Amino acid sequence: MTRNGPRNAGAHLPGEILKRAGVHMDKLSSLLSHWKANMGEPLVSHSFPVSYANGRLSLRADTSAWASRLRHSQDQIMDQLREDPYFHDLREIYVRVLPERAQAPREKKRQAIVLPSRIPDSAASLIKSVADDILDPALRRSLIRLAGARDKSAPAKR
Repeated sequence: MTRNGPRNAGAHLPGEILKRAGVHMDKLSSLLSHWKANMGEPLVSHSFPVSYANGRLSLRADTSAWASRLRHSQDQIMDQLREDPYFHDLREIYVRVLPERAQAPREKKRQAIVLPSRIPDSAASLIKSVADDILDPALRRSLIRLAGARDKSAPAKR
């Protein structure tokens, strides 16, 4: 940390590493833009290129179903990509499924929200009688609203 605040990570890395990282990022950016320009939806939304070198294009797919779809249509994809001069020497497509993010020890599934049951008429009339004696207007309104939430399925007791 400097006197003026924290420094970015690049300030701690040698210039040669930063240069190599920049070249790598430029290659990936170019690869991604050519992939998107040549492949249509929904393929672009469910797969992305990882690397392209020595005629081998490595792809990652969202799911095993999309990986299978990519593998089965590999010939058509290669023919389509070879029309772009960027992929002129494409000979092979390698597809893998993107590994799922590491989950915390078995995340619990969300449980359905259980709404409280309606209050019976006898409880509603008791709450209403208590509300009549309350001086605080906000509390009185809340209790009257609560008393109005009685069980509509049960017949009213008289």
